[in-house]
Amino acid sequence: MMRRAQQGLATLFMALTLLAIASLVLLSASRQLVLAHANAQNQHRYHQALNYAEEGLLEGQNALASGKAIAKGKTLLSTAHYIVEQETLPPDRVLLRSTGNYDGHAVTVQRVFLLGSGEDEARSALNLVGDLNLSGSVKLIGDKPVDMTVDGKVTLGGSVENIDTLQSTGDIIVSGNQAINILHSNGNIELSNGRYQTVKTVGNLTLTGSAMVEQLARVNGDARFLNSPGGQYAVRQAQVKGKVEINSGGARFGALEAEGKVDIQQFGGMESLKALGELVIQGWGAPISGVVARSASYNVNNPDIRVVVDPKLSLKLTPVPLLQVSRPRIDAYDFRGEAHYRFERDEQDRIQVTVRQVNNIPDGSYRLGMAADSQQPNRLCRELDAAGRCLGGRPSYLICKGFDPDTGDCFAGSAPGKWKLAGTTMAPGVLWFDGDLEIGSGSYHNSFLATGNIVTSGRHISYAVNYAGKIGICGNPDFPQNAPLDYCRDGVFQSRPIGNAVLLAGGYQNNRFSGGDITLGASTQVYGNVWAGNMLFSGGSTTIHGYISAARQSGNASQRHDWGGSTTIDLSNLPDSFKPGADPGQNGGAGSGKRLRALPYSWMDSGAGS
Repeated sequence: MMRRAQQGLATLFMALTLLAIASLVLLSASRQLVLAHANAQNQHRYHQALNYAEEGLLEGQNALASGKAIAKGKTLLSTAHYIVEQETLPPDRVLLRSTGNYDGHAVTVQRVFLLGSGEDEARSALNLVGDLNLSGSVKLIGDKPVDMTVDGKVTLGGSVENIDTLQSTGDIIVSGNQAINILHSNGNIELSNGRYQTVKTVGNLTLTGSAMVEQLARVNGDARFLNSPGGQYAVRQAQVKGKVEINSGGARFGALEAEGKVDIQQFGGMESLKALGELVIQGWGAPISGVVARSASYNVNNPDIRVVVDPKLSLKLTPVPLLQVSRPRIDAYDFRGEAHYRFERDEQDRIQVTVRQVNNIPDGSYRLGMAADSQQPNRLCRELDAAGRCLGGRPSYLICKGFDPDTGDCFAGSAPGKWKLAGTTMAPGVLWFDGDLEIGSGSYHNSFLATGNIVTSGRHISYAVNYAGKIGICGNPDFPQNAPLDYCRDGVFQSRPIGNAVLLAGGYQNNRFSGGDITLGASTQVYGNVWAGNMLFSGGSTTIHGYISAARQSGNASQRHDWGGSTTIDLSNLPDSFKPGADPGQNGGAGSGKRLRALPYSWMDSGAGS
């Protein structure tokens, strides 16, 4: 009897022990679910607070740019979602600190901005209106971050180097290997190669191949993450307002927030997930922790899948704003009155040159002919004889040096509506031509403006008036007595807005645009801004020491910018007299408002929580 009682007690003890172990297992599993749910909720609060903080930072920047007073230690903006404070950092910087708040969680971000006048540089070094097909390369040389703006579709099969932001009002399709900080598109974005910090699209996003997003992808539409960049994160963080498809091989995924369905076929794991739609994980799956508002379908035998269904999950993702692009107005006629030498034809189709504000040459209209005594060409005088010689006894003025001083007529190949300049150099200043202009070999210290098209050829080098500065304009060794008076006063060089342009083509007459194409020869070097009212074409390798605008003002939507060569935008060692950020649509860029430039690497996410 005693032995049976002992056996019964042992059995009972074992049963109680197993029951206790089972209870502990269930308690642990329940606790893991609660922790996963709590972690997911905390991550949601953090990211929403971060969104509000970034929103406040942007609004603060806009407030400062619009001229709102800057006062040390004062609150700049305050709403239910964020508080923005400002702090001046003498002599020319201001710090904005934005704290976003959501459901008791606070996150602070800050950034330092450089203050400047309205004549400071804009950020877009390359502005194009119309579609861009880049099979060649665009390279930026300089120490300041600049943008590339395309009012149209962008197809990049070539490469873009050292561009901070590429923004497009159309689709962005990239197959070449890029390293761009920010992409922003009003259409869809398709990336099959390259590394990007932030990607923002109003449409859909598709990643394939080795493309990767190292910080944040924000998508208003659907997202397809089919990229597998090796041992890296395919995407570090994504916020998608539509559906999500993931098939990224063994590549890992960071944090994902989605308002639509999430369909995962293959991936290397995900750090956190929040989704308002249903979740489907095909196959065995990979480690993932998250919360979904609807159903979750996955292999329940995989212990690394920890997903909680919470119908009360709330997710309010800030949509990507539409990119607003202002189109410049490029019109040579706007600057007709600023030319020092204006080349036109009179009623008898004779060349007429109007001079304005040039030292040692009285203002007025002149004829182009030969000196009365030496018969050397390229002289300005009031009247000519029947042989094209300046009338004897009256002054004449040399304005161009030909390849041969005796016979080298700089304008020998010109015809009505078409000007051809061939010489070694011209008198410094702003030159304005009524019609098309072709400039051959030579070294010039001029800003060339033409109402038609401009073509450069041969070994052509030209310096915009502001780029040439005091040495090239006020003390020009070839024309020391003919300095432009409005740029050179009392031995001091004074920049004027149009002097930033080295080439400007195209103009409006009777509300109709004509010309505007600029074609740069393979051996061309230009120092200054290139403003094409219509299209810019280049052959071979082209270097431009300034900003580029091509405005496609002809209205021909079928025209696109096909760039197959190499274009280098060199913004290094620019003279103080040259301001490349001037806007050609605003009389060359004069303005009175403040400009803000965000300094690189000054953004900070404190990650503070409460």
